Amino acid sequence: MSDYIGDIASLSKSKNVATVKSKSDSMSLNMQDFLQMMVAQFQNQDPENAASTTDMLNQMVQMSMIQAITNITDAVSLSYSASLVGKEVTVGTFDANGNLKEIVGTVTGTGTYNGSPVIFVNGETYSMSSIMAVGRLPDSKDPPTSPDSGDNGGDSGSSGDTKPT
Repeated sequence: MSDYIGDIASLSKSKNVATVKSKSDSMSLNMQDFLQMMVAQFQNQDPENAASTTDMLNQMVQMSMIQAITNITDAVSLSYSASLVGKEVTVGTFDANGNLKEIVGTVTGTGTYNGSPVIFVNGETYSMSSIMAVGRLPDSKDPPTSPDSGDNGGDSGSSGDTKPT
């Protein structure tokens, strides 16, 4: 058991341990933090009530799954942002007064900034969440009619209730 703890301790100090990215939450744990906590638990456990290695391994598998899902999500986001290169997009930003400003331009490149995918439009960098539409948004002079407004878009003179016989 002490060899196992030594292996985990050396693993937790290694720089090669992949970490789960923390995009905005500095209170989250990465794999290295998790391994350090596990080593501390093994080193400080009560000999009369030893920790279950099965439970620890299950937790390691769960942490690895979370890490894999995060990596897949990041890869899909980067792939999508790369697919936008050369396409026209509408990006929404807020000006100094807090008013929404729509910018239309062609995506010239993509990348990451602080672990989040970004696009480059008209020489500026925008996050993927700023994209309002791929292409141009239609001019909104009149609000769209809702289905329950009574306007069915048909000819009001015909009943339209013909049934086949």
